Amino acid sequence: MPANLPVEYFKLEREYWKASDKKEKIKILKQMLAVIPKHKGTERVIGEIRRRISKLKESIKKEEKRKRSRKKIGIKKEGAGQVCLVGFPNSGKSYLMNKLCNKNLKSTQIPFETKKPEVGMMDYKGIKIQLIEIPSVYEGFKEKRRMLVGIARNADVVAIVGNKNAEKEIEANKIIYINSKEEIEKIKEKIWKSLDKIIVYTKEPGKKESEPLAMKKGSTVKDLGKEIHKDFVSRFKYAKVIHGKIIKRVGLNYKLEEGDVVEFHLR
Repeated sequence: MPANLPVEYFKLEREYWKASDKKEKIKILKQMLAVIPKHKGTERVIGEIRRRISKLKESIKKEEKRKRSRKKIGIKKEGAGQVCLVGFPNSGKSYLMNKLCNKNLKSTQIPFETKKPEVGMMDYKGIKIQLIEIPSVYEGFKEKRRMLVGIARNADVVAIVGNKNAEKEIEANKIIYINSKEEIEKIKEKIWKSLDKIIVYTKEPGKKESEPLAMKKGSTVKDLGKEIHKDFVSRFKYAKVIHGKIIKRVGLNYKLEEGDVVEFHLR
């Protein structure tokens, strides 16, 4: 028996092939089902449309699952920078997380003790830096644990703990090397320097300086003003920069240095 499909069906079919969004395709396929006459000759067409709908739904479900998985394991950047600790088993990553971030993670001789990324905040002269410890790497890690590799590569800096060969399993752009046997304060300083930032302070006239702020190297008074409040630049009159015993009166384009104390004077 011939299908004898209506004109509306062919019009919808053309729309289906033009559509790129999967949900839109499902919507059109359902409309096609609605206009098809139900008899023996259309059974094959109806079956094919239902199979298409089923495959599209399954595809959408898989995509949403992957998105949820990426969202779950992805780690939002916080603080002045994000640094990822990477190393082979027993390299001392958990020990460093405990020391640097005041955490209480298990630190044993058992390989692969860390099962998921651990996050903590390291304090450096009042500046908070986010540290992430990912599970121990091994040969073939970058092929088998791509999401974890993605976390490391997305960090501002990757700190290889112990054996430098661990770098091969990450291949990140910016890498430093640290040893868990080094002095903790020296490790903190090395991590801070790897971020290429400076610490500056702000103060109100006649008052003590505020909490320290982390700024990119090369930042100006104008950049600092924007960081503090949107009105600081438009109302800017001049700034007084104190560096040790040296006091300067400067404008918006003055380039800041490590340890500068900036006093804003506004109109």
